[in-house]
Amino acid sequence: MLLIAAAIVLPLLGTVWAAAQDAPAETVVDAATCAAGLENWYVQASEACIGGARDHFCNGGLPPGGEPMGPVIHSLGPPGSMVPVDAVQALRTPPLALDGSSGGVAWIRVGAIEMSGLLIGDTTIYNVAPEDFADWQAMVVVTAPEDRVCEVAPRNAFIAQNSTAFQSTRIVINGVSLDLNGTVMVQTQPAQTLFIVLEGRVRVISGGESQALIAGESVRVPYNDQDFMRPAGLPEPAQPFDYALASHFPIELLDRPALLPQPGTVVTEGAVNMRTAPNTDASLIFQVPPGQVMSVLGTNPDGDWLHVRLVTGQTGWMFGDLLRRNLGPVNRTYTATPEPPQRLGDLGYTARIQAGAGVNLREAPDVGFNPVASLSPGQEVRLVARSPYSPWVKIDAQGMVGWVALIALETQSIIESLPIDWDVPPPPEPTLVPGSWGGAFPDPDCFPNC
Repeated sequence: MLLIAAAIVLPLLGTVWAAAQDAPAETVVDAATCAAGLENWYVQASEACIGGARDHFCNGGLPPGGEPMGPVIHSLGPPGSMVPVDAVQALRTPPLALDGSSGGVAWIRVGAIEMSGLLIGDTTIYNVAPEDFADWQAMVVVTAPEDRVCEVAPRNAFIAQNSTAFQSTRIVINGVSLDLNGTVMVQTQPAQTLFIVLEGRVRVISGGESQALIAGESVRVPYNDQDFMRPAGLPEPAQPFDYALASHFPIELLDRPALLPQPGTVVTEGAVNMRTAPNTDASLIFQVPPGQVMSVLGTNPDGDWLHVRLVTGQTGWMFGDLLRRNLGPVNRTYTATPEPPQRLGDLGYTARIQAGAGVNLREAPDVGFNPVASLSPGQEVRLVARSPYSPWVKIDAQGMVGWVALIALETQSIIESLPIDWDVPPPPEPTLVPGSWGGAFPDPDCFPNC
């Protein structure tokens, strides 16, 4: 099967590269114009495809090309249109527009392997899965040579994620097996493929050797010129990734957004405290044991504290002198701990009541608090905040503000990115069940004074 796929794919690869290399260079536009265009386009793409169906492609931008030519690919033309993954053998998203207002962006979601992927810019993927693999479990990825329209535009790339956080999936990209338990960005040049880990961890297996990488690291794999079916040699040792390759990537478009790491990693040399802010007066989250490898998200202005992320996803601050570093330049500096990324546009703050019989709006985040209104099934509400102690959210329902259980809502918002409302009363004490204090009836020897 792979040999047949190679015969089909390689001529197509030549067409893709020739088209990209022969295209005339575009004039770079100013960053402000491009940034405004990109933001508007990202919002439209999010509304079109975030939360799309499993086992489908979803187009969020300009009409893509691909195989088989004809009705299937043409039906993907309008933003928001979807086709089943088993109906497509190749898909190519077009380059970004000069002003950043449109371009190629498409999602692939494969339920059989719990994998989602995002194509952005001039990127092509080919299904080369053998018969005993699920569709798209093995693929060839090709990104066109760099031709950025402005300095804030993202690079051409394919990004893959396991669909369930911290439950790995096995996929094959350009002949390299990946045990994927996170988010990996794939970019190609004529004689190499670059795998950049953006979140979680990935095990790269090629030529009988494997390397374990975490967010902040990258690995390069060599190929014969433009032949991405199989590597021409072993992967190079893992290195801190080139931050410029991912710095403008719209992480909000991913099915599971996460803050971008900085290049490289740090390791605890002894037990080190992780705190909520970059000072010793901040609350202690927990003590991290020796030998723990972590990603770095940023630093404080003085550069003596690092904002780190464990492979489990837990984040916090550590004093930098207590860590062994294998870092590139740290590009993000801040004092306040940044919030996790939120969906763009209204998706980040809207929801619908999905409880079949409706739901009570309560004065605080627990069923023990009084109801203040009743909301109908399907009613649209606006998310305001989340509870500090329960899976409840504060909402605004046409001017009525109160709390509902998260399970009663349908939303594409990243709940962890909503602000916490600390100004709520503690949960009410549970009502005692008769007999739970020693007997169902008063002790006659102490009545009525007990």
